[in-house]
Amino acid sequence: MIRIASAMINNSPEALLVSGSKLYRIRGIAPRGAGALWNPAVLYQEPRRTLRIIERIKDDILAQEPVLDIDSRLEPPVPYPSKIIGLGRNYAMHAVEMGGRPLSEPDIFLKAPSALTGHKGVIRVPWFVEKPDYEGEIVVVVGRKLHMASLQEAREAVLGFMAGLDITARDIQYGERRRPWSMAKSMDTFAPTGPYLVAVDTYSYVEELCIETWLNGERMQHGCVGDMVFKPDEVLVHLSRFMTLYPGDLVFTGTPPGVGHARSPPVYLSPGDVLEVRLGGEHPLINTVERVERDSKRSVEA
Repeated sequence: MIRIASAMINNSPEALLVSGSKLYRIRGIAPRGAGALWNPAVLYQEPRRTLRIIERIKDDILAQEPVLDIDSRLEPPVPYPSKIIGLGRNYAMHAVEMGGRPLSEPDIFLKAPSALTGHKGVIRVPWFVEKPDYEGEIVVVVGRKLHMASLQEAREAVLGFMAGLDITARDIQYGERRRPWSMAKSMDTFAPTGPYLVAVDTYSYVEELCIETWLNGERMQHGCVGDMVFKPDEVLVHLSRFMTLYPGDLVFTGTPPGVGHARSPPVYLSPGDVLEVRLGGEHPLINTVERVERDSKRSVEA
């Protein structure tokens, strides 16, 4: 399976091939006429075609010296989705811990693409958010256009997966300050993804995935695709009835039980916290937490 990361190289975003813990430049290796494969904006326009080309030139790419390693600060692997779609309460036990019941159909919300940040990025919590919470998730990446899809078409459209965090301001999601869920989940840096995209050969790889979320070295969440109320292929079928999905769109497939808001006492994120999201044997997505005060002049770019 091919693994693709994204990083700033000489102040420009580049897609990089991942091998082990090392990252290699694609730029300069692509055959004539293949296009700017190294540009994430180009790569995810026709990702199936692009990844086939990268597979063919893989040995040449890996013959170079690596430009970065997995401990580097990375950009979101898929940095320009047309939309980010999330699922609420898609694990039965999470629905119960949040005071509800498993759903009869997917509960959908949107996250703003401007909320994206990458591996080793800082989650910046605004001063007005009192209850920031973590939700580790398996993120599915769409690889082809989908509209009114069948189950088989949905499976064939899954380009791959990566780890994600659906950071949520619980005091804005619930209670007296309640706003639409998207407002509580779309603040800048509230959608970390990475450290890289794992492109799959067949949908069966996705069916075997399990996820863990760790906070400051303690495991807080664990779940598997088999525990989901609605599996990723079923979710894509459902979504495609309401909106056209495009290559590079991201679907956060729901979070397992163990979120901070449901604990007694609740566990909300604090400055200096370290979050890790682990998918199987892949490298973890790692992010730290910082609080941004009202008078802060710092950029939100993590």
